Amino acid sequence: FYQRYMVPFAHCLTQMEREGVYLDLEYLRQAETDAQRHYKQAEEEFLAWVVSMIGDAGRHMNPTSGAHLQTFLFGGSRCKGSDEVVPATRKFQVPLVESERHRLAQDLYESTDPYELMTGVQLKAECKRRGLKQSGKKAEVLERLQESDTEGGGWYLEESLLQELVEKCVAKIKTRDVTITSLGLTPTSFTKKGAPAVDIAALRDLAGHPRDDPPKWGRAYKAFGCGQHGQRACLALDSLITLSMIGTCLSTFLLPLQSLVDPHSRIHGSLNLNTETGRLSSRRPNLQNQPALEKDQYKIRKAFRAEPGNTLIVADYGQLELRILAHMTNCRSMIEAFKSGVDFHSSTAVDMFPHIQQAIQSGEVVMEWHGEGKCPKPLVKDVYAAERRQAKTLNFSIVYGKTVMGLSKDWGVSPEEAQQLLDKWYDARPEVRAWQEQIKRDAHAYGWSKTLMGRYRRLHSINHPSKAKQAHMERAAINTPVQGGAADIVILAMVKLQQSEKLKALGYRLLLQIHDEVIVEGPEEHVEEAQAEVVRCMEEPWDDYGLERLKVRLEVDADHAHSWYEAK
Repeated sequence: FYQRYMVPFAHCLTQMEREGVYLDLEYLRQAETDAQRHYKQAEEEFLAWVVSMIGDAGRHMNPTSGAHLQTFLFGGSRCKGSDEVVPATRKFQVPLVESERHRLAQDLYESTDPYELMTGVQLKAECKRRGLKQSGKKAEVLERLQESDTEGGGWYLEESLLQELVEKCVAKIKTRDVTITSLGLTPTSFTKKGAPAVDIAALRDLAGHPRDDPPKWGRAYKAFGCGQHGQRACLALDSLITLSMIGTCLSTFLLPLQSLVDPHSRIHGSLNLNTETGRLSSRRPNLQNQPALEKDQYKIRKAFRAEPGNTLIVADYGQLELRILAHMTNCRSMIEAFKSGVDFHSSTAVDMFPHIQQAIQSGEVVMEWHGEGKCPKPLVKDVYAAERRQAKTLNFSIVYGKTVMGLSKDWGVSPEEAQQLLDKWYDARPEVRAWQEQIKRDAHAYGWSKTLMGRYRRLHSINHPSKAKQAHMERAAINTPVQGGAADIVILAMVKLQQSEKLKALGYRLLLQIHDEVIVEGPEEHVEEAQAEVVRCMEEPWDDYGLERLKVRLEVDADHAHSWYEAK
C-alpha cells in the first residue's frame, strides 16, 4: 500500500508545494482596503447603538472582546451548571486621548491644591522664597505653605510654575477607568464552561436577519420593546456580526495571503497528511479553509489566477461523500437516485415534505428537466429552495453523524420536529440505518473503523465509561468510511492527474487540492483537451486493485477561466 499509493502521492504533494499558485497582489490590497473600511463602518454602527444604551463609556467598548460582550449583553445572568454570575458591570482602562488630557489638565488646574502636586524639593524652595522655615517632613512643609496662604501677605504661586506642575502630573497619567454596564438580556446558548455564548450563532439569534427583504427580526426585537428600538437593536447586532466576519476574513485570508508570497507572486502552502480520515490539511496559509463561495464577500478566489498566457481548470466532485454512502450501504433508493441523474437534495426534500410530493403529483412542479429549451414547469429546487436547503443539511448530517440537537439548531425547529424529519429520511433509506448500526457494533468489538481502501482508524475511546465519549467515537466510526473513502478516491485521482502523460505533454500541472476539488494550470490554447483529460482521470480513478469501482458513477463538474472564482 505504501509503495503503490503513498509514495507517488507524497511525490505529487511535494510537486504541488514547489509549483505554488499565482496571486494577484493588487487585487488583495484593494480587497483589504475595502474590508478595513467596511469593518470601521460596522464598528461605528454598533458602538453608536452601545453609546445610546449605556452612555459615553460605550464608545470605548471592545466589540471583539468576549468578556466585554458577555457583560454588556448578558451581565447579571447565571452561568449554566454553576452558581457563577456574569458581572453586571466591567471596569477597564483605556488610553487617554489628547482632548481628554486637556480636559483633565483644566480640571486639575481649577480644583486641585497646587501644593499637593509639588515635590518636597519644590515645596522647600517655595518656603525659602517666602522666608519660611524649610526643614521638616513633606507634610509639615506643605501645611506651612497652606497656612501662609490663609494668613495673607500677597504670596501666590507663579502662573508658569502652576501650569508646569499640572502638565507634569497629567503626563504621568496614561489611562483612565471606564465602566460598561449590562443590558440584562437572557442568554439561550452557553460555552462548554457554562458562560453565555457570544459567538456568531448566539448573536444571530439576537439579531435575526434584519437586512433581509422582508426583515426577519431576532430575539432582541422583542427584548427592546419592538418598534424602532427593537429594529435598531437588531441592526446594531447585525453590524457586530458583520465586523466579526470581516475581522476573521482579514486575519485569516487577506493579510496572510499577501505576506506569504514568493518574489514571483506565487504562494506555496505546506500540505500535510495528518488528519484522522486521510484528508489533506495545509498551513502557511491554510488553503483548505477558504471562505464558502456564497459567503465570500471579497471574492478572495479572484486573487488566485493563472499567469499570463495560461488558464486554470477547476474540477470538483459532485456529492462525492453521498455517493460513497450509497455504495457502502448498498442503499437502493440512493443508488437509483444517482443513476437517474436526479438532484439528490431535491429528491430528499420530496421524501421529507408531503406538500412537495403533492405539488409534483398535481403537476405544479417537476423534479428535473433534461429536454431541450426552457422547462415548461418550475423545478423543485427553484420553488422549494428553503426545503431543499434543509434536505441538503440533513443529507450531509447523516454522513457526519450530527445529533438531533444539532439538526434542530440548524433548522430552528424543536428536537421533536428534527427527529421526525430524521426518521422520515431513514424510513426511505433503511439500508443506511442498518449499515450505521453494524459499523457501531464492529467499532465496539474491534476498536477501529476503516476506509474504502482499508486504511484503519483507531477508536481508542469507543468503550469509554462516558456515554458522551462513546457517542463521539461512534460518530467517528460512521464518518471514517465515508469521509476517508472520499480521501481515498481523491488521492488516486491526484496521482493519476500527476502521472498523466497527456497533461504533461499539454503543459498542465496540478496546483491545488481543496477537499473534493482540484486546480490545474497550463497553456490556454490546449484547455479543452486538458479539461477533458482532467475529468477522465477524476471520474475513473480506479486501479481495480486497492480501490474497486463504486456502484454509482462519479460526477465531476469542471470549468476553466483565468481565476479560481470565475471557474467555480
